Amino acid sequence: MYYVIVSKEVCERRKVFRSNQRTPDGRVVLTLRDLNLTQFSYGPVEIVNDEDLKAIMSATQETASNNPKKKEK
Repeated sequence: MYYVIVSKEVCERRKVFRSNQRTPDGRVVLTLRDLNLTQFSYGPVEIVNDEDLKAIMSATQETASNNPKKKEK
């Protein structure tokens, strides 16, 4: 399956897909079915498959686990 990753600004401005999955950097993940429901341009997008999406989602989780937050005193 393929996914389209769009900027959060487009979805916020258009008030669409507010509950869709988000990448760690805040971009919105859309399915091809989601795209068929709209009739406007998203501008520049990133098209990824299942494996690429998993890598994007896990890449920042791994860096977050490698850099634990400092405990406050």
